[in-house]
Amino acid sequence: MSNPINAGSNNGGEFCPHEIKRPVMRQRWVDATFAHWPVDPGLVRAVLPVGLEPDLFDGRAWVSLVGFDMDGLRVTGLPPIPTTSHFPEFNVRTYVTGPSGPGVWFCSLDVPNWLPVLVARLGFALPYDRGSVDVQRTATTIGWSVSRTWPDKSDGALTVRLTDERVDFSQDPLAVFLTARWRLYATTVGGVLLTAPLIHEPWPLTKAELINVRTGLADSAGLPVTGEPIVHHAAMVSVLVGMPRLVAKPKAPRSPIVIHFDDDCGVCSASVRFLRRFTNETVTYEPNRYLDDPVLERLAEEALIVTGDGGPWFAVDGVSMALSRTGLLGRVVGGLIALPVIHGIAGIVYRLVARNRQRISARLGLVAACRLPNSD
Repeated sequence: MSNPINAGSNNGGEFCPHEIKRPVMRQRWVDATFAHWPVDPGLVRAVLPVGLEPDLFDGRAWVSLVGFDMDGLRVTGLPPIPTTSHFPEFNVRTYVTGPSGPGVWFCSLDVPNWLPVLVARLGFALPYDRGSVDVQRTATTIGWSVSRTWPDKSDGALTVRLTDERVDFSQDPLAVFLTARWRLYATTVGGVLLTAPLIHEPWPLTKAELINVRTGLADSAGLPVTGEPIVHHAAMVSVLVGMPRLVAKPKAPRSPIVIHFDDDCGVCSASVRFLRRFTNETVTYEPNRYLDDPVLERLAEEALIVTGDGGPWFAVDGVSMALSRTGLLGRVVGGLIALPVIHGIAGIVYRLVARNRQRISARLGLVAACRLPNSD
């Protein structure tokens, strides 16, 4: 049976690469309002998880602010849930390539209700945030204003003047690049990369004119944007979202690895002292302050990062990789914490410890790497 949403041509000749035979979610995006900026690829690369790279158009990465009314949201086979089937949403997104192909990476998605936040974070690992999202409409304008209150505080706004000038996708490959997206990527709290397919009707995309913009939400995402954006508007599209799945990881290599750790942290240094007693000659140790790659520097905020062929690995994956070099028992434990359910629980525990590592170190009286041989 063919999909109820046209999975054929879209955006002036672009083709959706798949059908979703069993969509898990259905929704409509109403009054979708886009503002797009080109940015240096290095900025985008620095906020992406391992496994994703910026998708480039003419050598540039792109960041978009997008506001729309979510309408008719429901899980397939179930009626809409009261208070969650219709609400305004405003997101910051960028464009990526990954193991499953091109897609979208959402830096943040702001909504005014708690239930969509919890469902999206738990079910799809998407970084939904809680805050007020106000929409102002006139016959010729539409404006979005966001004041985020959780998990951090930030704000943004986008107001545009609408036009009747349709976008000719056959003459506008950049518009195709920015809107013909059939996949999203996300990461769980434990650092596992997920992907989910999506399809939608052809965008009824029109050009718009910028009236006002505040880019605080992009700044909060680590993607500051400047200059005049490209602005679009679409009255409505219907969307199907498929089941999220884990992105397959490459097998761990047996080649040498380097374990980078926070040598200002007593817990981290004590862990390294323990590991040094059991790891073999394929493992070396180095304080993470010596890292000079911006992506690795950001990952090192999680306290432990392992580099080597096929890496890097960080957080729970870094622990699993380190344990795999400590003999049979370590390989068994490392394999167990790599299992999806255990990995998710371990990821939450690891994140709590990593974020509070200085406090835990002080409470336990653990000394940092100033007493760790060969740490400098």
